[in-house]
Amino acid sequence: MVPNIIHQIVGPKKNNVVRRCLSSWTALRGESYKIKIWTDARIEKFLTKYYPQAVLPFLTARNHAEAADLARYLIIYHYGGHYYDWDIQLLSMELFKELCFNHPQGFLLRDPRDQSIASEAFAAEKGEAYLLKLATNIIQIFTNNERDSMSTLIYSGPMRMNIVYAENPNSKQSMLEVKDVFLYDYSEIKEMPESTDSKAMIHYWLHSWL
Repeated sequence: MVPNIIHQIVGPKKNNVVRRCLSSWTALRGESYKIKIWTDARIEKFLTKYYPQAVLPFLTARNHAEAADLARYLIIYHYGGHYYDWDIQLLSMELFKELCFNHPQGFLLRDPRDQSIASEAFAAEKGEAYLLKLATNIIQIFTNNERDSMSTLIYSGPMRMNIVYAENPNSKQSMLEVKDVFLYDYSEIKEMPESTDSKAMIHYWLHSWL
């Protein structure tokens, strides 16, 4: 089963939206969840101790998204739990708990626009093989000096998740659609049309890594 840990990676530039999103998850502490905040320094120590082959790709990433992508896959593989970007707000504790109950071995989110797998939100048991294969693939691309021929989305983000999943479709994680979990999808978030739906979370897609 997926352990009750929320992992979140924080960068150097918080704004009011990010603060509100991060604060929303603290409500789960009263529901037997742990919140684990990962700074770059904490990630570097973790990788140095457990996954030294990932340290150089992490430290020389072209942007914070690439560094955080590699880190999140290894963190969830190592500890198990949930990963959510810092611009995702928890809207409903009850719907979140229902999500966890219905998918005890975790989940991935597929974006129906391009069939990519969303890297901003997923959950898995400790030792989920798909996540290790994903991180290993990214490290291999870096080692082979192929990274600079790819965009971030293809190198480490949603499209890389999709490529590796297609080659290794044996993940125990359930495959859901983005709007099974988020109130709005990427095409709606700028306007946020009036909605009567109730969803567990909202993702603001701030693109703070750009």
